[in-house]
Amino acid sequence: MIPKQRMAGKPSKIIRLPKSAGLPRSKAMLLYRTQLRKYHKPGSGRFLSQRTVSIGTDNSWFNAQIIPRDPAWVPVTNANYVWYSGNLNSENAIISTRFTLSERRAILGASLFLSVDNYAVVIINGVPLLFDGPQNTPSFYNPGRTFDIRRFVRRGRNDVVIIAFNLGGQRTAENPAGVAARLDFRLSNLQ
Repeated sequence: MIPKQRMAGKPSKIIRLPKSAGLPRSKAMLLYRTQLRKYHKPGSGRFLSQRTVSIGTDNSWFNAQIIPRDPAWVPVTNANYVWYSGNLNSENAIISTRFTLSERRAILGASLFLSVDNYAVVIINGVPLLFDGPQNTPSFYNPGRTFDIRRFVRRGRNDVVIIAFNLGGQRTAENPAGVAARLDFRLSNLQ
């Protein structure tokens, strides 16, 4: 059932959640679970125990290969632009990372900086953070977007999956596509 949002003095209006590239949420979640099963084996990922940590997209992300940055895209500190390593000309890229935050430190702050040409779905620990609709919006990759993800991450194991889409078909020199992401964490002193 779709919830209705009421405004004083106005008739009820139904607000529908967007689909990404015609991709229903159930399909996005299926892609998320498949990515985790296929690439995230027990014991995989990084252990993060420092007080401040950044994880940027690079070749260490599953299915990711570094690509040259298009001049229209914003440079992203501590991250590279990547695309699907299995086919750099693909219409979409499903990349992911797994990391473990120290159980002995509280999470004081967490953010995701994302620059994507053209649009994306981001799922953190099984919860959709971002579900863009199909569009060619320069503000998505120049200057990028920042999200507060503190409520999405937890102490212990975390999984982040980004499903990026290229509007207009395959990634080519004339129709570039790329995604750069940086996760930043601020943790407490040891407890």
